Amino acid sequence: MSSLGIVVYPNPTKNVITIETRLEIEIEVYDMMGRLLIEEENTKRLDLSNLSKGLYNLSIIYNNKRHSKQIIKQ
Repeated sequence: MSSLGIVVYPNPTKNVITIETRLEIEIEVYDMMGRLLIEEENTKRLDLSNLSKGLYNLSIIYNNKRHSKQIIKQ
């Protein structure tokens, strides 16, 4: 992600993650089974409070390219 200048924190998180970027991005959060749970556009804060504890895949889509990062919900 740092190649795009996108910072995602805190990770692990209890509820909300912050996405620091000036780019217009799309965000998708998937569970480990590959099910899409959250889909947002141009957001800087992602509320994960309704998800159970565990590991999730965060996809940041910019310019039709997908950048993935694992996030941990505590």
